[in-house]
Amino acid sequence: MVALDQNSVRDTIIGQLRDTEQGNCVRIPLAVESGSRGWGFPSPDSDYDCRFVYVNEPDWYLSVYHKRDVIEFAADDVFDVNGWDVRKFIGHLVKSNAVMFEWLASEVVYIRDERIVLLWQRLAERFFDPVHVSHHYLSLAIKIFHKIGKAGGEAGSEAGGEANNEAGEGRLKKYFYVLRSLVNLRFIEHHGKMPYTDFFRTLKEIPLDKEIAEQIDDAAGTKMTMDESFVVPEKRVLTEFFAAEIARQEERLQTMKYSKILDREFADEVFRLSLKLAWMD
Repeated sequence: MVALDQNSVRDTIIGQLRDTEQGNCVRIPLAVESGSRGWGFPSPDSDYDCRFVYVNEPDWYLSVYHKRDVIEFAADDVFDVNGWDVRKFIGHLVKSNAVMFEWLASEVVYIRDERIVLLWQRLAERFFDPVHVSHHYLSLAIKIFHKIGKAGGEAGSEAGGEANNEAGEGRLKKYFYVLRSLVNLRFIEHHGKMPYTDFFRTLKEIPLDKEIAEQIDDAAGTKMTMDESFVVPEKRVLTEFFAAEIARQEERLQTMKYSKILDREFADEVFRLSLKLAWMD
């Protein structure tokens, strides 16, 4: 993908979102960048993964029939844009869905109605379940780690599956997907709250062995100059770290429980206020 002017890309995405509002009779209080650009480690050819939350007119929700609750644009080599209806979004927030939390915390913002987003953030704080979110990131780490290759030997197999590439080589982007999941896990372990969406901001606030930190720094410099498909030989220091950290987190989470009073009335109140604020003008 040819490098694009960032201001031009931003204007194009915001234009698409405004057209979406007009064409679908919805309001969009939040639109952010997800994926590697939102996480802070894009490659030059990374696409733009815009995710947004939209609010239909209040009467739209007064129906006995289920209606389509997503809006999607056909993905291409540059843009991947899709959004969720606010009721679907809030329904996943109260289930402590890590991806929804990431959207709320993204630092790459296209549209943001502060009044409504602050309500959603308050709701997210009340319904954040560190054990549930930790299992989400652990599952991601295991799944992608095994795609890198035979790295980690027996420890990798004990983490939940078999690797499939020869010689432990793999795309550099997959190393960062595993790293991000494990860094987020360690952040939750030490701080008890949702990590930042930006990987490097989260990385600064966790304890990490100096050699691992240096390996990450070196790999980051490479990733930001090479295409998404760039393949590297096994980075053994990192793959051994992956295997050990996955095993440690599996053991740590095995018996952990977390219970929280679920404030359903507050969730309904946030939903109703979201409709009111989105359509009040």
